[in-house]
Amino acid sequence: MKKRRLSFLLSIFGILLITLCVTRTCSSQPHDPLAWDAESKEYVAGTNETHARLFFCLTNVSSKEVVITDVATSCGCTVATIPSKPWKIPPKEIGRIDVAIDLRGKTGTITKEVSVASPTAAKLLTVSATIPSGYGGGMTPAMGDRLRNQESAAANRQSIFRNNCASCHLVPAFGKSGAKLYTAACAICHDSPHRATMVPDLHHLNKDTNADYWRQWITHGKDGTLMPGFAATDGGPLDDEQINSLVDYMGTFSKPASTNTPPSAVRKNQSRN
Repeated sequence: MKKRRLSFLLSIFGILLITLCVTRTCSSQPHDPLAWDAESKEYVAGTNETHARLFFCLTNVSSKEVVITDVATSCGCTVATIPSKPWKIPPKEIGRIDVAIDLRGKTGTITKEVSVASPTAAKLLTVSATIPSGYGGGMTPAMGDRLRNQESAAANRQSIFRNNCASCHLVPAFGKSGAKLYTAACAICHDSPHRATMVPDLHHLNKDTNADYWRQWITHGKDGTLMPGFAATDGGPLDDEQINSLVDYMGTFSKPASTNTPPSAVRKNQSRN
């Protein structure tokens, strides 16, 4: 009888000890220092609406400053914005993260992720947008993608070598030279029937060109245009050997720089005679 009672008491003691340990462990685990109004949000687009604009509200509920170092999205058509980088949020401070999704050329329901980078308050947020059939700004998917790419390149010429754009503008150029390199890296924009108005047809330029002309444009591109620098030193995919092969190939269909006497000078000489 005594043994049973002792065994029972030991069992109760063990249960209490385990409960105490679990309680202490749970209480020692850090709480999320940021309280969010939601971790996922949805948006339903209206007729011809080109962008879905949402925001997430947050509050620093801890007693210490929280730092958000950056925010990133899962797709180039989605942009998340914070007040500053890094964003320092004092205790009890309220703030928000703005999110914009480009809907042009899209239909159905699309879901994107927003990653919040922080040493103490990292978070993964989700945004969804529903675009009824026939909406999306009145554009086809191809038209929407093309316009987004042009806007991205206008803001930063080198952006075509990053993220989703890299699959078309960066990867195909690897290991190629001459005519094959032109087809992979140049024709996609310059020979396209739907190219932007500022993108010239390189086969029908209204100016004289030479090797130096092509090398300068290929290597460094030009500010104020969509043309990026393709040299590896400028953040592009091409080495010197590839650039030289491209210059040689483009010389086969470009006009040489004129070395003749200007027509105005010829007319003056003729009038004197």
